[in-house]
Amino acid sequence: MARINTYAIDNNVTAQDKWIGTDSAGSITKNFTPEGVANWINALNAVGVAGQVNFKFQSNLTYGRTSGTVSFDAGGGNLTNFSDVTTMKFSKYGANSKLIIDFLQNLVGSYILLCQVDDTNNFGIYTFDSLTQDLLEPDFYTVGLTVQSYNGRLEQNEYYGIVAYPASSIAPEVGHYTHTQIAASSSWSVTHNLGKFPSVSIVDSGNHVVIGDVEYINSNELIITFTSAFSGKAYLN
Repeated sequence: MARINTYAIDNNVTAQDKWIGTDSAGSITKNFTPEGVANWINALNAVGVAGQVNFKFQSNLTYGRTSGTVSFDAGGGNLTNFSDVTTMKFSKYGANSKLIIDFLQNLVGSYILLCQVDDTNNFGIYTFDSLTQDLLEPDFYTVGLTVQSYNGRLEQNEYYGIVAYPASSIAPEVGHYTHTQIAASSSWSVTHNLGKFPSVSIVDSGNHVVIGDVEYINSNELIITFTSAFSGKAYLN
């Protein structure tokens, strides 16, 4: 074998280039590719981006929901436009198998960015309206989302990062908030963080206007009570 310093230097790195290395399982010599390393980084968030959690988008639920994924309630959804996403199920573990439920809980009432980690032009910016544990699948949580800005579509088996997004960057929505109530309830707790006592309009899941009793806890929180339990949305401005 020739000396390493006699080989030409290739500065045009492509996804399927190869280099030789040792696999930790069995110390076997194998070829490795830049694409393989990139997939490993995306899955584990190995570069350590603060405040970002990565998930794999799972569309096939034939064998159940996989830890570290984000998916739709009934599965499927490949090539769904970000603009059409209103609810998703998130694993309480990130793609790197780290428990992240406390991080998700702190996002409720905030704006978030959900984007493909290797193509940030595929993204959705949402209000993170609610987080509810699935009683049948306790390792997964249903997240209610209201779209604010978007481009592109979700693609199966791609990795997506979720991160808090500054509200000041969404000028058209300043002063407005939409609360999505997924689980039927006769009492809705709303954290809107608008810094005021907003007017409230309510619709049920069929978009019929409903009247409720609004109690302002403070300038950022309120409770709406009804005579019966139902799901729907509350529009605050």
